[in-house]
Amino acid sequence: MSKDSKEDGQTLTLPDGRNFGYVIAGEGKPVFYFHGLPTSRLDVLFLQKKISSTHLQMIGVDRPGFGLSTFTPNRRVSDFAVDISYLADYLGIDKFALLGVSGGGHYVITCAALLAERVTRAVAISGWSLPIDTSGMPRMTKLYWKGMGTMPIVGTWLQKYQRDMIFKMAKDPDVFMASKQGRKMLENVSKEEAKFYLDSEYRDAFLRSSVEAYRQVSDSIRAMIQEKRLMRKGWEVDLSQIPSGLVYIWHGTADKIVPVSNAYKNAKAIPGAHLEIFEGG
Repeated sequence: MSKDSKEDGQTLTLPDGRNFGYVIAGEGKPVFYFHGLPTSRLDVLFLQKKISSTHLQMIGVDRPGFGLSTFTPNRRVSDFAVDISYLADYLGIDKFALLGVSGGGHYVITCAALLAERVTRAVAISGWSLPIDTSGMPRMTKLYWKGMGTMPIVGTWLQKYQRDMIFKMAKDPDVFMASKQGRKMLENVSKEEAKFYLDSEYRDAFLRSSVEAYRQVSDSIRAMIQEKRLMRKGWEVDLSQIPSGLVYIWHGTADKIVPVSNAYKNAKAIPGAHLEIFEGG
């Protein structure tokens, strides 16, 4: 195990020699946090500040190719459950909850199926169904997903464009938001989502976590593309085997990035799933 700093996180060496990056924030009941796209384990530093009174120990983890975790070609979504189980054993944690946002949601559901005997609660916020349901997306967003999945060269260019935009935003957020590119970005999200980008505290935390996601440069781009290709495939696990009532699904109807139809599909497929829809959220 090596340490960058207490705040930045640590790396655990897995049995196959890969590094697995994680950061721990707070004290209390353990909750493994699965980041979205394109963010990283550092999300939990912002989350812990917001939920400091809940007595939770947030453990943010980097998926392969993000932040401190070694990129792994040809991996499966289900492989991540093995990594989580190993980290939990290393930390001396028997039972734990799971929390995943957006691109981390289907990892929560997969781990709930494969690690059911250890998971106390699994919460997927704005998560995807598998394969992703693009109905309800703006036209340009649909084209983006098509490019990521069927046109490798275009997909790589799109991912590099997104990375460069994040780096540009992080360099001077206020200038970026006032620019033509910044205004166009805000047009492609809902009014509720736009408020987050205009909130300096949230925005700065988001940008720090997003820049960290690209720490591995070309491998991070490869990881991002691999993630999105995996999301175009179906579930690797039998969702009907998840214990009834274990999974909670939260979603806002105004979400343009992940249409709410994904939440309804997941809730239908998972036994006793607790579905909560936030109108206009």
